[in-house]
Amino acid sequence: MFISSDSVRNLVPFISDVWEIHSSVNKPVIALPDKAPESTWAYVIAIKKEKKMQVFIYLFREQSREGFFYVNDQGEIELAHAKAVFNEALDFTGSMGFIMERIELSDVKEQREKTIQSIPAFMADLKLYKGGSEVDALVLDSMYEGTTHDVSREEILKIKGGKQWSAKILSLF
Repeated sequence: MFISSDSVRNLVPFISDVWEIHSSVNKPVIALPDKAPESTWAYVIAIKKEKKMQVFIYLFREQSREGFFYVNDQGEIELAHAKAVFNEALDFTGSMGFIMERIELSDVKEQREKTIQSIPAFMADLKLYKGGSEVDALVLDSMYEGTTHDVSREEILKIKGGKQWSAKILSLF
């Protein structure tokens, strides 16, 4: 089970320990406790520490620049149970209306860290979030086969037929 956590502010110390990240490809309007409804991004992040794994759910409200962490109530778990907990996190985000897609992380350390650092959960100051940049491009990149080079979201949409095409694809879900 995942519970909200006020103690986790960001995952900056764990950038080099990231095992896997999934990001939402949509921004449903979510009403969090004591917050007005707002379009929200979701991330499911697995951090591996030696022989244990910790899974986080991060909800980011782009307009208000607020982030909220949810943690597994068991804390760090044995690797043998990690897949089940990660799937539980994906189910949790899916139940809120998020469509999740795996972010491909490069094997090249500099590119990998650049991608991870562009995700709001890995930012100490959310004012630095540029919005809809590299993370969106990476998610779109994995959705639109054949686009394998580093391009912006606008370039991908231009290549694949614009926003109407991406809306058409997302409406299939």
